[in-house]
Amino acid sequence: MKKRYIFCLVFIISFFEIQAADPVKADASDYSVNATASSQNNNTEDKNKAENNNNNNSSVNDDKTGDNNNNQNKQDNETSKNDENKQPPQVKPKIKQGWVKKGKKQYFYKNNKKVKGLVKIKKNHYLFNKHGVLLSGLRKTPHKSTYSYYQPNGKRSEKSISTKKAYYWIKKGVVKGIRNYAQCICQRPELPTGCEMTAATMMINFAGKKVSKLKIANETPRSSDPNKGFIGSPYKAYPEGYWVAPGGLKGVVKKYLGKAKIMTGYGLSAIKNKLLHSHLVVVWVNGMDGFSNHALTLTGYHNQQLYYNDPWTGAKAQISSVAFTSYWSRDGYRALSY
Repeated sequence: MKKRYIFCLVFIISFFEIQAADPVKADASDYSVNATASSQNNNTEDKNKAENNNNNNSSVNDDKTGDNNNNQNKQDNETSKNDENKQPPQVKPKIKQGWVKKGKKQYFYKNNKKVKGLVKIKKNHYLFNKHGVLLSGLRKTPHKSTYSYYQPNGKRSEKSISTKKAYYWIKKGVVKGIRNYAQCICQRPELPTGCEMTAATMMINFAGKKVSKLKIANETPRSSDPNKGFIGSPYKAYPEGYWVAPGGLKGVVKKYLGKAKIMTGYGLSAIKNKLLHSHLVVVWVNGMDGFSNHALTLTGYHNQQLYYNDPWTGAKAQISSVAFTSYWSRDGYRALSY
């Protein structure tokens, strides 16, 4: 009986607890629904406000963009006008100074102009022609009667110098003498009386035309007049072979060198001038090597000495100007060059 009573009491208490709990759940559910709806309404309002703000900002930005575009257009127009008004920058021409090489020719510019004539550059002297081209070799000093030798690089030699072709005696830049390096040829044994043809052969060879003494002897005309050709035969001794004057040799010299110049009667200064320009000179003398008529090839001079090649001895030698003039005068001051 007690057990039933207790069971009923527990059942009744549980029933009332369940009834008391249901209204709370219902209230909580209603609150959740209401809260959700309220939140959605608030979000909608926020979105609308944000959209309105964005629209307002977009409108403001559009206005600003329009203003910026207008300002940019104004700046572009102003820049374009400024560019039109600006003058192109002027390029200054390059001033030429110093050495300039064009092909094989060299020039020297000073203040954009070519220098001409005799010019001292630093410690050296140089010579330029009327076109401003640098010169080399033997050259006459402008407005003077003296000569100077200019090296391949254009520098004037201030002291004596040896080249492939000659030796120059030089003092303070002025040439005082020359000795040309001409090969000596002996007339013997083939031409016992052919000294003139042998002397002419040395002159022709030194000028750059290689030919033998025998060829020159064969091409020299024969005549009883020494001014027109050789008297007798140069292959034979005197009296069957005799001599030939400058006029009889002129034709064969001209054949090989393109020109020939009879210098009979010219002074010694004219002979030296030919030698200075490396043109050898054949001279006729009386009394040298025991002959009443003999020919030598002059090759140079210095101070009071003359240098020559002797066809009879086949050797190079020198003689004083006074002694030479004496021998030369006895044979009529005859001479031949080109």
